[in-house]
This record gives sequence, structure tokens and C-alpha cells, in this order.
Amino acid sequence: MKKTNYIAALMLGVGLFCSCENSVEQPAKDVLAVVQSEYEAGNYNKAKALIDSIKSAHPKAYKTLREAEAMRRKVLLKEKERDVAYFEEELKELEARRDAMLSAFEYSKNAKYQDVGVYSLPSQAISANVFNNYLRATVNEYGEAFITSYYRGKRIGYKEVKVGCGDVYVTASNSINSWSGKEYGVYVERRDFKHSDDGGMMDFIASAQGGVTVELIGDDSKFSYELRQADVEAIAKVLELSDVLRSIVECRDMLDAARFSLDFLLKGEQRLQKDSVTMNGEGIIG
Repeated sequence: MKKTNYIAALMLGVGLFCSCENSVEQPAKDVLAVVQSEYEAGNYNKAKALIDSIKSAHPKAYKTLREAEAMRRKVLLKEKERDVAYFEEELKELEARRDAMLSAFEYSKNAKYQDVGVYSLPSQAISANVFNNYLRATVNEYGEAFITSYYRGKRIGYKEVKVGCGDVYVTASNSINSWSGKEYGVYVERRDFKHSDDGGMMDFIASAQGGVTVELIGDDSKFSYELRQADVEAIAKVLELSDVLRSIVECRDMLDAARFSLDFLLKGEQRLQKDSVTMNGEGIIG
């Protein structure tokens, strides 16, 4: 009789325990089922948010929490696989755009003085403009654009370049390099400006609606000339190529970061699987 009562009590306890466990685990399992649906639909951010909600709302649903963490790893892996595929396709498209544009450009690189090559338009080649006053645009392989002011004539010692269209104008004064001397027997003054610090000069010229006037301003004298339309178009094309080249650099960085994250997650999964096999093996041997 006592044994029968003991068994009955034990079964009752087990039943109560299971009932209690179900009351804790089931709500968490219901949320996890939604996580699975969002995961399959590719809604990875929503899936991660729901997994976080399980942890905060059901902290004692230990079994489901373990399953939720396993699901989180699956979500992160899929998310990074998607990112890698996206950036690979984006990079492919950008490189195709770049290659199509480069047919109009000349490439030059002085291995002795330059770490990266530079692109420019043939119409702005120095050899074709040895007696011209003009603004020459270039862009390097990283997408950094530059504009160089060439002046030939009587010395004026200019430090500022003012470009205008109608009553609107901008001024560039933060040159990164300057040079003066003789070329082909003619006195030359040259100033180099970086697009990112040219006072908006390159963008102004590229978007100008009408003729562009260039004024070189020295301490005691000035010189003005009308910028050729071919130079205006060259500057606009260089800026277009600059945008594409910078986008390629950014896309490659994002792709490298996505690949690194994916590799890290894959190695983590491999370690977890290895540890799981090792623990199960130890249990069998024991």
C-alpha cells in the first residue's frame, strides 16, 4: 500500500513538473515558431528582435532559450551570406560602369613618384596645352579628384582661383601644392587643389549653366580668362568617374567586412559542432 502511494505521489510530482515546465516553455516556443517564419521569409532583423524578446520575456524557458540561440546563429549566418552576395553583385556592377567610362580617359603613373595611377581626359593633356591657361582635372584610382590651375604669362604670384558664372562665384585658396618656373621658355605658375577642399570649385564648374570665368588673384595683380567648354566637360566627367571609383572603394571595404564576419561565424559554428561531438563522445566512452 505504501509502495502504491509512493508511486502515485511520484507520478503526480512528475506530472506537476511537466505541467509547470510546459507553462514556462510553451509561450517561448510559440514566439520561436514566429522567429522561424520570419527567418524563412528573410526578415532577419525582425527575427533577431523576436529572439531578444524571448530572452527578456521568458528568462526561465531554458530549453527554448538554447534553441533560440541556435536560431540566432542561423539568422546571423544567413544575414551575412546575403550581405556578401549583395556587395559582390554591387561591386560587379560598379566595376562594369567604371570600365565603360575608362575608355574615354588616359591613364598615367610615374612609378618613381606615385603610388597610384591617375586618370585624365586627352583634351586636357599637358602636352596639348603647353601655351594655354586652363584648369586640368584628374582623379586617382581611389576616386580622389584634383584640379590644377595652369597660368602662363607675366608673373602674378596668384594664391586664389575664383571661378564665376554670371553673378555667382566660388573661390579656392587651400592649394595642396604650388610651383612656378619656365616651361618651353614660358613662365608658368601652377596650383593644385583637392576636390574635397577646393571651395566647391569643381562642383561649381560641373553644374554651371553658362560660360565660366576664371580669375587668378595675386597680392598686387590679377588675371582673368574664359574657361573652355571642353575643360568644363572634362571636369564634369572626372567628377562622375570619381564618384564611381569612390563607390568601388567603399563597396570593397563593405564586402571585406561582410566576408570577415561570415568567416568568423562559420568558424564559430565549426567550433560548437566540434565541442558537441567531443562531449557526446566522452559521454559514450564514460
